Amino acid sequence: MRFRAKVLTAGMAVELIDIDAVSTDEARRFVEASGAKLLDLHELRNAWLRQSGGKSFNLAVFNQQLHSLLDAGQPVVDAIDILGHNDRGGRNRAIYDTLLKGLKDGKQLSESMASLPSIFSPLYVAMVRASETTGTVRASIQRFMQYQRQVDEIRGKLVSAAIYPAILLSVSFIVIAFLMMYVVPRFSIVFDDVAIHNHAQPGFIQIWGGFVMHHTALAWSGFLSCVAVILSVALHPRTRAVLFRKVLAAPYIGEKVWILQMARMYRTLGMLLRSGVSVLAAMKMTAGSLPLGMQSDIQSATQSVAEGKPMSVVMAECGLSTEVAQRLLVAGESSGNLDDMMERIADFYDQEMATWIDTAGRLIEPALMVGIGLVIGTIVLMLYSPIFDLANAV
Repeated sequence: MRFRAKVLTAGMAVELIDIDAVSTDEARRFVEASGAKLLDLHELRNAWLRQSGGKSFNLAVFNQQLHSLLDAGQPVVDAIDILGHNDRGGRNRAIYDTLLKGLKDGKQLSESMASLPSIFSPLYVAMVRASETTGTVRASIQRFMQYQRQVDEIRGKLVSAAIYPAILLSVSFIVIAFLMMYVVPRFSIVFDDVAIHNHAQPGFIQIWGGFVMHHTALAWSGFLSCVAVILSVALHPRTRAVLFRKVLAAPYIGEKVWILQMARMYRTLGMLLRSGVSVLAAMKMTAGSLPLGMQSDIQSATQSVAEGKPMSVVMAECGLSTEVAQRLLVAGESSGNLDDMMERIADFYDQEMATWIDTAGRLIEPALMVGIGLVIGTIVLMLYSPIFDLANAV
């Protein structure tokens, strides 16, 4: 969420600032950390009111810089202070000030991070909290950076594979809209005269073109309204959950999407367990990072593990493992290195997904081109078919 705050600065000037936060309490903490006095605070509910020039906090860069300073022997307080002074633009100074204020008040780093939930996720905070008890914060941050790189790698492959189809679909949508909303109405004028002269029944081109020509505002309003409704429904969380369940139920694609989410789940579990988080706490936190369609499964698995059942058995019963994953979990339970086995399961799934993404990308692109060509070709054929009929009549 974005909030707009009216503050009184140290120089006794009244300013309006925009703050990204998950709650009003966090927004107030940002203002207090900046040394200003809060006069008014309200939420900006419209997305177009957000400033486009602001940059969000880059957690990956923060982790890299913090790890380098800790590796050089700097205490946590000094490292955060150095990072705050290094923020020359001052865009994220309130974040560093909030962390530094918490540390100077005697709080742990994880407690200070927990006060900024819009910046530091519960997974990250739990990982840092577990490592503070063993004095391995630096190693834990390095582990999270490796985890983030692995997650970003598979996400990057998905984005790269989807860029060309997305561009192709966007361009084709524009072309089809141009044909239906501009070209067809102008062709329909000629065909109307021909139909009247030959006493022929009007076809789709004449009917649709006449409607757009005589009700232009209504046609465009209906068209844009349909696009807006489709986008709003598609972006709604509940709709996405329903679509996700439908995709999971699909014969082939559903299996691949399920494997992708399984890789994410096991990698998150492995990272948390390696950082010292307990099994039950790791499973509960991982559930929040999964789609709604899979959260009930891992919650059931968490309950079964709490009852004393082995994880290898529970994951199989809840449909959260394959034969390979189950064998590796059994091996991890017997050897005591369950965290390592979970990361191996995630690596196995990621390799399988990378191969499938490459193959699917090569098949989807020509299939889309053929499908789009057929749609546009059908429209063009409908445009020219009355001309062919007129030539035959002559």
